[in-house]
Amino acid sequence: MLPVLGEFDVQAVPAGSIARVAKQFASTPDGVPASYPLIVVAGRAPGPTACLVAGIHGDEYEGPAALWRVAAQLDPERLRGRVVLVPVAHGAAFAAGQRSSPIDGVNLARSFPGDADGTVTQRLAADLFRTLVASADILVDLHSGGVRLAFLQVAGFYQPGDGISESAAAGSLALARSMRLPWLWRLPSRAGVLSCEAARAGVAVVGCEAGGRGGCLDADVAAYANGVLGVLADQGLIDPPDGLPPIPDHTHCLDGDFALAPASGFLDPGVALGEAVAAGAVLARIRSPIGDELARLVAQHDGIVMAERHLRAIHAGEWATCAVRVVTL
Repeated sequence: MLPVLGEFDVQAVPAGSIARVAKQFASTPDGVPASYPLIVVAGRAPGPTACLVAGIHGDEYEGPAALWRVAAQLDPERLRGRVVLVPVAHGAAFAAGQRSSPIDGVNLARSFPGDADGTVTQRLAADLFRTLVASADILVDLHSGGVRLAFLQVAGFYQPGDGISESAAAGSLALARSMRLPWLWRLPSRAGVLSCEAARAGVAVVGCEAGGRGGCLDADVAAYANGVLGVLADQGLIDPPDGLPPIPDHTHCLDGDFALAPASGFLDPGVALGEAVAAGAVLARIRSPIGDELARLVAQHDGIVMAERHLRAIHAGEWATCAVRVVTL
């Protein structure tokens, strides 16, 4: 049983030790503490602080599994700096196996920097932001497609502008390269997203996507674990582990985002994940319960299918197709 702590300073963990706690951020109406698991590995030698987060959405399992692997490999006696891990950030959503909170219906991934006096999810966002971003030199945020979507393995970075400085953007791109994933993704600036709000606060961040379909494929977990260890090695916190691949020579990145469904119905896809598409290609059709075509989604440009919807039932306004451009960095 983890000790439940309302106040916890990650920088106060003694050098050369590991702390595992449940960080309380609120109480339920019956007085039970609401908390999230926090692991702090404090290196014997000084160095930067790296914050690693997964489980922002409760139906995304690749990130938590990867961070458990990373935590098992960190030796505080050989670590330079501190590594702060939150493997399952949103416990209530994880317990329910769903994207958003089953308590207040709020999507944690759109709630940062949070509200300490708000709903339970807004309070969670505020506590995570205060605990992690205030102490972070770098931040790695691991996501996947959850039960509804599936993604290629992509490391996302932010470009300057919209409150993100040149230095934070440069640090974001460097971290994305360090993840050693097959693709880089130029992330859209979106208010409330942890990585975006952290970048606006001046922290070097990378936001990643890999896998989904409600599963947890070992290839995606391994890619994440190796990528995080690569980030820690490149930032000087650990020695490069055996077998660490070199940083790919990325000359291109993916640029774009999901298209929304114009109607509700059955999503009938016309392309596969990772497929190259030409402008005008039919990406998917939305059909009625008797099979009539209600809407057709068409590629607006040449590109590649970065993600696909796995769940066939779809409501108007939900993410439907994701064919993005391949552009020069």
